[in-house]
Amino acid sequence: MPPSISTLRFGRLAASAFTRDIQASFAFYSDVLGFEKTFENGDPVGFMILEKDDAELHLSFVADHQPSNANIAHLLVSDVDALHDRVVAAGAPIIKALADKDYGQRAFVFADPDGNRIDVAQSQRPPSAPCLKRRDLSGARFETCRLAEAVFDDVNLGKARFNNVNLSGARLTDVNLSNVSIDDANIEGLTIYGIDIHALVQEALKRGS
Repeated sequence: MPPSISTLRFGRLAASAFTRDIQASFAFYSDVLGFEKTFENGDPVGFMILEKDDAELHLSFVADHQPSNANIAHLLVSDVDALHDRVVAAGAPIIKALADKDYGQRAFVFADPDGNRIDVAQSQRPPSAPCLKRRDLSGARFETCRLAEAVFDDVNLGKARFNNVNLSGARLTDVNLSNVSIDDANIEGLTIYGIDIHALVQEALKRGS
């Protein structure tokens, strides 16, 4: 019997682009998209690995390469409009215009100098709120971060410190809050065991004024 797939750890998975001129292709991906070469092989060079942040692209020399009508890669970026402007300024063909998609992304498709099509997108959906369950976070420090709508369930936060943290709409259930310090935090809508803490604070301030 083959081993269960759940026991196998996958490593990197990178897109490949075939090119008739590997140096010209490298220049495009380097100058326009900001990729850096991390590996090359052959004399003359016939293969390169390019990387930028979490993105990885393999270039392979194929003298008679004919591009496909399908996209060879899907690239997620933090600012799709900015990258679109760079690609247009470089004169690369835009295969599909920049537009908001009904699946929650803003995207466009361009072709590199060899006609390889790259689908570029930026998510328009807000990041998922963190959900922390059955954790020991005693003594943890949360500084300058966003925990809006976060869920803390069966969590030990004893002696934890929150500084410049957005806790709006967060929900705490079955949480140890002994000696917790909350400083400069947005607690609007924060609930502990269903109790609106922000409302309690505002009521206390009224009584004290």
